[in-house]
Amino acid sequence: MDPGHWGRTMPGKFPVLRTKRLMLREVTAKDAPWYFKHYNTWEIVDGQESPGPKDMKEARQQLKFYFTDNFEDDTGIRWGITLKSSGRLIGSAGFYKWNKRTAQVETGYDLDPEFWGQGIMNEAMTAIIRYAFGVMKVNRIEALVSPRNKASLRLVRRLGFRKEGTLREHDFYNGRFTDDLLFSLLKRDWRSMHRRRSTE
Repeated sequence: MDPGHWGRTMPGKFPVLRTKRLMLREVTAKDAPWYFKHYNTWEIVDGQESPGPKDMKEARQQLKFYFTDNFEDDTGIRWGITLKSSGRLIGSAGFYKWNKRTAQVETGYDLDPEFWGQGIMNEAMTAIIRYAFGVMKVNRIEALVSPRNKASLRLVRRLGFRKEGTLREHDFYNGRFTDDLLFSLLKRDWRSMHRRRSTE
């Protein structure tokens, strides 16, 4: 099959995903106050090596760019992560830079530090990876992770991503150039890993 035909366009309605503890939903303009607070949380700023919005106007602009436009322009999709028990919005995860010709995307994610260490991001990422390989017909998912972000490194490895190399001085944070580690996950590796786990 021609890889140029693998990428399926997004559905008109934003897809809601549900897991045991979570509901992954659309983030809208009404979530701008959450966006401003969340992306100015020090642990998230430091983990992503990216400063948060300086005011509410910038928060709305960034939310539109990273969430709304990403979906409407058919270049990716990013979900808000909420708890089923309370409906509280606690993070986000999704895909961007969707290249339909090569059937690949990049992934990104973040979570309120209050909920770290509870397996929540692993649960959310498992759901969106299934969506990417199933509905979006993606073949390859890339993740860029700071070498300092030990929790994120553990997560991508647990999900089956393989390290491909180091992008030297790929980013700029706190007045200096910083490296990123490049990881990838292929559809065949994901399927193989889950077949093994189902027989264990």
